[in-house]
Amino acid sequence: MNAWQPLGSTRIYKTHDSRACFPSPCCVHRVSDHHMKDWPQNYREDIGVTERICPHGVGHPDPDQPYPADSVKWIHGCDGCCQKP
Repeated sequence: MNAWQPLGSTRIYKTHDSRACFPSPCCVHRVSDHHMKDWPQNYREDIGVTERICPHGVGHPDPDQPYPADSVKWIHGCDGCCQKP
């Protein structure tokens, strides 16, 4: 089994093998150098999205998700923290 523990979480999830996403950035195996990379992660089982939790407690989709830019999976309640500084 390929196990993943999101940053800052006590949960462990079964996930894909690292070869499946190589060489692309991946919120599980290869986090890119984005401004949210050190924020805690939360995996939303209800919608299949990994979020980064900003300092204000708001969940923002992790930029290393494999979804196309026009996917509804990017829609979220936003306080602006996910915008690049």
